[in-house]
Amino acid sequence: MSGFALDWLRLREPLDGRSRATALVADFAAALPERPALLDLGAGTGSTLRQLAPRLGRAAQGWTLLDNDPALLAQAPREIADWAASRGWQVSDPQVLGQPGSDDAGIALRGPDLTLDVETRRFDLTGDPAGLALGRYDGILASALLDLVSAAWVGRFVAALAAAGRPPLLLGLTVDGRVAFTPPLDDDALVLACFHGHMRRDKGFGPALGPAAAATLAGALDQAGYRVALAPSDWCLGAEETAVQRLMIDGYARSAGAQDPAVAGRIGAWAGRRQALLQAGGAALAVGHTDLLALPRRQRC
Repeated sequence: MSGFALDWLRLREPLDGRSRATALVADFAAALPERPALLDLGAGTGSTLRQLAPRLGRAAQGWTLLDNDPALLAQAPREIADWAASRGWQVSDPQVLGQPGSDDAGIALRGPDLTLDVETRRFDLTGDPAGLALGRYDGILASALLDLVSAAWVGRFVAALAAAGRPPLLLGLTVDGRVAFTPPLDDDALVLACFHGHMRRDKGFGPALGPAAAATLAGALDQAGYRVALAPSDWCLGAEETAVQRLMIDGYARSAGAQDPAVAGRIGAWAGRRQALLQAGGAALAVGHTDLLALPRRQRC
C-alpha cells in the first residue's frame, strides 16, 4: 500500500471536513461511551481526529492513529499539536511509545471542554485485520480508505469486527464512481472509464473494490449483524478549489493513460482542454463519495 503526499492530504482536509454526512457522525457519537477509545485506520497525519473529535460530544477521548507510512506517522503529532495550539489548548511534548526508535508516539491535548490522548501506531493494513485488536476499541473510523481494499480483505475485516463484539464503525469519504465535470467534454466518459478501471488495480490488499467498496462492505456488515446506513459526502469543487481541480485532472489523466496506453494521446488532449477551461474560469467538478455508519443491531442506526 503506497503512501500519500503530505501536501495533498493538507489540501483535501478542509474539503473532507465540510463534506462529511453530519447525521451519520451524530449517530456514531451517540453510540459511544462517556470516555471512548477510538481507532482510526489509515489515519495519515490525523485529519479525521481534527475534523471529528470536537463533534463527538465526549469530553475525554482516546485516539489511536494507525498507518503504515512512517513519514506520515512522524508528522501526525506535529500537525495535531499545531491544530490544538491554534485553539489555545495545552499540548504535551510527543512521547515515544515502546522501544527507542519506534514509530509509535503519544501526545496529550487539553482544551477547556475536551481532553484528547492520542497515540500513533504503525501497522500494515494489507495484512490480517485480526492483528488490529479491534476489541480494545469503542469505535472504529477511517477516511478515504475503503476504495483501496479488496473483497477478500473486506471479508477478513468484517470477521475481525464480529469477533471483537461488533464495535461501531464510521467509514467516510469512500469514492463511489460518480463524477461530473462542468462544462462537459466528449472524452469525459472515456477518461473516467479508464480511471475507474485503474482504481480496481491491486493497491496491496488484492484487486481493489474501487467504486463498489461502500456497497460491498455494507452487504457484508449486514450479514454479520450490523445495521448499516449510507449517505453521500460529495466534493463540490468550484472556483475556490482551482488547485484541487488541477491536481484531480492530472490524476485522472495519469491513471487513465496508464490503464489504456492505446488512447493516451486522447487522454492527454482531454487533460489539456480541461486545464484550459479551468484557467479560463467557471469550471467545476463534483466527485461522489459515500459515508458508511454501521452499528450492531441491538442499537438504533
